[in-house]
Amino acid sequence: MPNAWARYLACCAVAAASEVAAAALPPDWLVATVDAPVTLVEHADGTISLTNGLLTRTFALAPGFGTVAYVAEATAARPREHVLRSVVAEATVVLDGVAYAVGGLSLEQNHSAYLRRPVKYAVDADAFAYVSHSTSSPEAPVPWEHGRRHAPNASWPPEGLRLDVAFRAPAGATRHRNVTVWLHYELYAGAPLLAKWASLAVDAGAADVVVDRVDVELLAVNAPFAKENVARHHGSTAGPAGRLHAETDQPHGTQILWQDDAAFAEAADAGAVEPVLNATYASGPGVRLGSVDAFASFRVFEMTLDGFDVERDQLATHQIVRRLAPWTSENPIFFHLTDASSAGFRRAVDQMADVGFEMVIYSFGSGFRLETRNETYLASVAADVAYAAAKGVEVGGYDLICLDRGHGGYGGDVGDEWARVNDDGSLGVDACFASGWADELRSLALDFLDATGLAMLETDGPYGGGECAATNHSHHRGREDSVYMQTKIQAEFYTELRRRGVFVNQPDDYFYQGGQKTGMGYDENQYSLPRWEDLSVSRQSMFDDTYARTPTQGWMFVPLNEYHGGGESAVFEPLAENIDDYEWALAQYLGYGVAACYRGDRLFDSNETKAVVAKWVAFYKAHREILVSDLVHLRRPDMQGIDAILHVNPFAASGEVALAMIFNPTDARQATSLRLPLYYAGLTTSATLADSSGAARTVALDRSYAVDVALDMAPRAVEWVVVTAP
Repeated sequence: MPNAWARYLACCAVAAASEVAAAALPPDWLVATVDAPVTLVEHADGTISLTNGLLTRTFALAPGFGTVAYVAEATAARPREHVLRSVVAEATVVLDGVAYAVGGLSLEQNHSAYLRRPVKYAVDADAFAYVSHSTSSPEAPVPWEHGRRHAPNASWPPEGLRLDVAFRAPAGATRHRNVTVWLHYELYAGAPLLAKWASLAVDAGAADVVVDRVDVELLAVNAPFAKENVARHHGSTAGPAGRLHAETDQPHGTQILWQDDAAFAEAADAGAVEPVLNATYASGPGVRLGSVDAFASFRVFEMTLDGFDVERDQLATHQIVRRLAPWTSENPIFFHLTDASSAGFRRAVDQMADVGFEMVIYSFGSGFRLETRNETYLASVAADVAYAAAKGVEVGGYDLICLDRGHGGYGGDVGDEWARVNDDGSLGVDACFASGWADELRSLALDFLDATGLAMLETDGPYGGGECAATNHSHHRGREDSVYMQTKIQAEFYTELRRRGVFVNQPDDYFYQGGQKTGMGYDENQYSLPRWEDLSVSRQSMFDDTYARTPTQGWMFVPLNEYHGGGESAVFEPLAENIDDYEWALAQYLGYGVAACYRGDRLFDSNETKAVVAKWVAFYKAHREILVSDLVHLRRPDMQGIDAILHVNPFAASGEVALAMIFNPTDARQATSLRLPLYYAGLTTSATLADSSGAARTVALDRSYAVDVALDMAPRAVEWVVVTAP
């Protein structure tokens, strides 16, 4: 009996210790704030660690520099896990055709399992060697003001810590002895999120140096963090993604590769089949140091994921753009106006003010001209912009800026001297954005903004990644540096617009440079389908694309007037005759939190259509904070029954931590139930649910933090449920 009692007391002690240990762990960062500071810790063994309580990256400074530990720290949602299985070069650079490792540290032991004790490091004498390191606070690479256009609050610059590490050329690199390489790391507060990039410079007066290639990040990664099923010796990218998510901040010319480990030797390294992560360039950069002051690479963003749950992973990875490009959360309700006459413009603005629309965009085909210095035209636009401003409406305009602006391009030839040149010397249909055209466009656009007060630009056809073989263009030397320079100049244009507070639509992925919206995964031809088919396909597009993007990163389309064709069955005009389809469009787009281009010359044509528009605009504005939040995907639209999404935001200042949008697209009444998983709303025991009628009730959540809601939906009906903490 005494022994049994002792065992019981021992078990109680272990349980109590486990509870204390669990309580001491950081909470799940997706549903609670992690307050741990970001610090650089110096260890007795000479290593240093960049850590934020969720992610720790440890570097050796001697005998060479390199990442020797990369740890996903334990939280209430996951155990502590090591990401690395081996040590490889911290980065590589190729200068004038000569390849150099950066840091020079590698491992002299089996590469399948990282045996930290004892550890045998090797040092590459021909590598760029560690010189020094320093820390500072992150800076804002793109200017942005808090609170613009109802954007949720976000820290900008992001909270965190930056580590800069300098490297000098090896003694034997006489040709490149005047080159300095820096590696930069930023670890951000409150998320397992890290950024890394490289920069290079040459001493003043030294000979020019061509940067042929830069591998910004190299990591030999353990399963399950590595990409699965990558074939040995082939560098295949097939297979499911691993739990180390990596992406770059540039839309063109970069790539994330999962490659065979070059250090793998089958005889000595049995089991070392996981690939190496390589964040590198797909083209170039090919830039010449000396002709530019310094070279700065793209940034790679890395996040450790907690598992293979698709919904959790997409909620986590969406935090990258929310934290590092917060301007993408601005989500004005805009109207694409097809009549640019002053009378037509003012009629539309009056309607917008009546129903609460917030931005009017001179649409393509409207007669709007951005590329002009005609003072009479500029004065006319300025007067209309002032009229709209007095009504609380911002004004934007459309322009096709690069694609199809070259030789024979449908958007208007900018001149053969500025056209993209193919490898065979022929002229391409796109303009080269590292030619004088980029300077001319920038001058025209910025002068237009200054003269008129325009607050938005829809820049269709931005630079899309094509190489240019011209050798006489203003800003690139040839094909080898053309992608890098065109991407850089396009990015600088968007960053300048962001500095001016100009809202930017761009059908591409320049989000980290200042762009705010792109097309939400649609095919333009779907808007030529009959209205109901268009709405159905479009809702599928939003459901699917919000796995990859936040709702506010994309736009959809409502062809009030004819767009690509389809005739009367495709367009929504006359609005009064198609009021049911029109209301459904407003409900599904505003309910998803996705902006739509309502394109036509009016928003309503009767008191009934005016009331419908005003109803859904008011709904959106009443629940704006939760509607622009990320969502959990409940049931994909298949048009055979109900479909649904659940917006979630455990940090919502409004107290609305979730909102379910539920659609019945069928012609039959649907009596069913819908399960609402409320863990990511930050709720664990109970919730208050308010349905579309406003009736509210408090319910208990089950052990999976969910509740089942009974539904009885009329044919072609839309309902919603607002969730708050009790």
